[in-house]
Amino acid sequence: MLQVFTTPDALWEVARDLERIPGTTVFHADIDPVQQFFIDSKVFPFGRVDFEVKGDIVTKIRCLDRREDSEYEIPDLEEIGFEVFVDTRQIFPKMDDKIHHIDVYHRGLTIRIEGEREREILLEFQRTVDGIDPDVIVSRGGDENLFRYLTLRAKLNGVKLVMSRDGTPLKVAHRKPKSFWQYNQIVYRAGNQVMFNGRIHIDRSGSLYYSPSGMAGVVEGCRLAFAQPQRVARMSIGSVNAAVQYYNAYEMDILIPPVKRNPEFLKSVNDLASIDRGGLILQPKPDIYDNIAECDFSSMYPTLMVNQNISPETICTLDKCPYNEEYCIEVPEVPFRLCKKKRGIVSKSLELVVEKRREFKKQIERGQDAKKYRLMENTLKGVLVSCFGYLGFKNARFGRVEAHTAVTAFARDVLLKTQEIGEEMGFELIHGIVDSVWMRSEGVPEYDRVAEFCRRVSDAVDITMSPKGVYRWMVIPSSRLHPSIAPLNRYYGVYANGGIKTRGIETRRRDTCLYVGDCQMAMIRALARGRSKKEFIERIPEAHLVCQDYIEKLYKGDVDTRDLILHTRLTREPHEYRAMSRAAIVARQLVETGRELHAGQKVRYVMVSAESESPMRRVRALELFDDTTRYDPDAYATLCRRAFENLIPNQYLEDSNLIEEPRVLLQS
Repeated sequence: MLQVFTTPDALWEVARDLERIPGTTVFHADIDPVQQFFIDSKVFPFGRVDFEVKGDIVTKIRCLDRREDSEYEIPDLEEIGFEVFVDTRQIFPKMDDKIHHIDVYHRGLTIRIEGEREREILLEFQRTVDGIDPDVIVSRGGDENLFRYLTLRAKLNGVKLVMSRDGTPLKVAHRKPKSFWQYNQIVYRAGNQVMFNGRIHIDRSGSLYYSPSGMAGVVEGCRLAFAQPQRVARMSIGSVNAAVQYYNAYEMDILIPPVKRNPEFLKSVNDLASIDRGGLILQPKPDIYDNIAECDFSSMYPTLMVNQNISPETICTLDKCPYNEEYCIEVPEVPFRLCKKKRGIVSKSLELVVEKRREFKKQIERGQDAKKYRLMENTLKGVLVSCFGYLGFKNARFGRVEAHTAVTAFARDVLLKTQEIGEEMGFELIHGIVDSVWMRSEGVPEYDRVAEFCRRVSDAVDITMSPKGVYRWMVIPSSRLHPSIAPLNRYYGVYANGGIKTRGIETRRRDTCLYVGDCQMAMIRALARGRSKKEFIERIPEAHLVCQDYIEKLYKGDVDTRDLILHTRLTREPHEYRAMSRAAIVARQLVETGRELHAGQKVRYVMVSAESESPMRRVRALELFDDTTRYDPDAYATLCRRAFENLIPNQYLEDSNLIEEPRVLLQS
């Protein structure tokens, strides 16, 4: 091994030169040099430090905060947002269109910057930024086009636009965007990542952290990943997982390879069938249930990975253990074991995340800065949710398929033990999916009895289980394709305190328009007035009348078109579509009017003539709306009817005593 030292800006160039030497493997080559400095110095953004200087050079730096701390202060950051409005008659503005005005948002106020000349607007915008001197600048589309547009307009008007605190002029070149698959969906990423010196730029449309978690989430992400806030705001959850592992690799003197170096062990077809089975699911029956209690595990998969030391390097396939099985952990139903002689890098990395999330939850329960800690907890939840998938990701440096299957093997065993304990206590498990169970009892479940069940399960499997609530009633609907089968991720119900919980149905789906979602929620509220299964059934016709009221409003034209906007994510480039799906039609409409679109981007539209023989007339992109745009009431009525049918298990829809008359209405 040869250790090479470079200046930060030369690291990647030196690494590429070294990789040209035959037989050479370069470690740590693609880890951001600033991140390496943070890890090596054990300092992180937003952490308090003690430092010494000699002239203008920092000679010594020491972090005063602990990364493990769950209670810490976030600095009071000055934040602004802004939007640029373009003077154009085109549907989609071009780079050569002039600025009409700029709105700056600061502390709840809107500062409008306008003038007769574009140069005056740019100069006043610069004066406004300098006057406020923000720490954080939030844009929408800043990485993609906005700052490139401002760069061009400033250059044409002879204005030096400065967003960085060190006086560096704004300069953004065009780089090609990219689309890639991530967690079973296509993701679009702008080609540019516009970052400032001395200030933080957050692009709302491209930030996975800022939008759901605000700056509190970004700060916690920085502490986890040892990375700059502008990078963390643009990192995927998998990248944060990797960054946490890189830190522990440094700490454990493990070299970080350029590519994954853990090939899958050779397996027979029978081995594959027995090993790769995923988590255990207890298939429910479509029905209306009462006297139901819901319980779930806290961070089940990550906790298993921590408790059982599951990591790529802890997988052992030896027939005979060299340590007399002193450190062996048997994995249920798989032909390999785990070794606990040394701490695995993945389990070590997750240990801190699991513990910090537990502490954040305690802070939320205490009510102290609950909003801040809820945002931080949400950040950690995203990391923990993805860690299992990342363990089996083909490009994960510290991933391995065998470790992935070991987690599911333990998870199946845990759920089976949970089922046994529940049945011993007289509960009937009607549904179970990986880390959550729903149980029915003879009478209304007593909280103390449910809490005792959770305590017994927690002690038996060494993972915290807690009650989520007791339902007055809970509905598991039928599958549309196979009515006798229940979809695993669709259910809704009313808690004993009157709270409504929905999962997987229209009101929770991101591709549902506001009107159909409101329609379904109104139907659920009508059903929620029933306090038992019997009363629920009695209110099914009432819920159907609610649906009919919403449908009548559609035909009367009393619905705001904005409430009917549907949206979908493009799964491929616009020219790659072969079938004329709605997404393909909308993409073609937008491309023909000059908009640049790529796979992973979202498009919005309204159905205007869903049954038209001409595909291009079936839907209309939101950007193409005009005074003549009219929605198709038949198409949206169908969606409302479907929302009703998706609430009621099939056997109750077919019951002639209940639904014969409404069913005629459904077909009318």
